[in-house]
Amino acid sequence: MSTWIALIVAPLVALTDQAVAFAMVDWGCAHQSIWAVHLSHLVCLALATLAAWAAWSRWRETTVSSGTGEATVQFHFLAGIAMMVATLSAVAIVAMWIPTWMVSPCIA
Repeated sequence: MSTWIALIVAPLVALTDQAVAFAMVDWGCAHQSIWAVHLSHLVCLALATLAAWAAWSRWRETTVSSGTGEATVQFHFLAGIAMMVATLSAVAIVAMWIPTWMVSPCIA
């Protein structure tokens, strides 16, 4: 189950982070406070990192050797892909967080 969460939910969390952070910009400009946008990025980054960690632990559980069955090899491969997808989602969230630190919400 943790493999599917990392494979499907982590990219959805990155997309949700983008939408919520964009929606919070008006509020941040009106109140001259950007903490809500930072909180959105932080929560989404924590969720994506948790999904990557869960996929990594599943990947570690399914070790592959010469005598393992085909199903174990497939689970190991899928857990590795899920781990990379969740990690890429976390990196995307960090990349979206960087402009929040550098640019004021009231630029225009």
